Amino acid sequence: MIFRKITFGALCGLLMFMLNGCNSASKTQTVTMEKISFEWSGPLFEGSNPAQQLVKVDLAGLLGVHYQEGMKIIKIQLKSADLSGDSASSLDGISSLVLSVASDDPSLPMKELAVLNPVAAPSGQAALKPSPEAEVTDFFTQKEFYLVIDAGLSADRDQDLRLTGKFQWEIQYR
Repeated sequence: MIFRKITFGALCGLLMFMLNGCNSASKTQTVTMEKISFEWSGPLFEGSNPAQQLVKVDLAGLLGVHYQEGMKIIKIQLKSADLSGDSASSLDGISSLVLSVASDDPSLPMKELAVLNPVAAPSGQAALKPSPEAEVTDFFTQKEFYLVIDAGLSADRDQDLRLTGKFQWEIQYR
């Protein structure tokens, strides 16, 4: 009876060891998408004013030498979102900024990724606060997706608005 318990225990231990060996350790890489432009044509009105930019998915280009054909993407999450204007006064009159992701695929609902409310950026730059729950792996499996910036204006604005974004993503893969 003792021999059976030891054999069963040894078999379970060996099985666990083999299963652990089959799961290769995941790796994490931080990548940056820079100079993504969002443009609004004036006149703009008080309240919500969305602008979108189409992003073509190119994991090989983002990961560079770390990319391998057939790799499995485990998780992709936004780590930082920085917006800057053409001048220091570009963010004047903007009370809030919301970054979302959307797709043409109806099975992927729009997701809020980051927010800054209130906007207090006299330098013309704004660092949005990413949501820790905003995981976007499904969007990166598409050929393309949209980044959407919703600029909340505190008053009407006659002039155009252009903001440039820099976004850092953390990609976990194996």
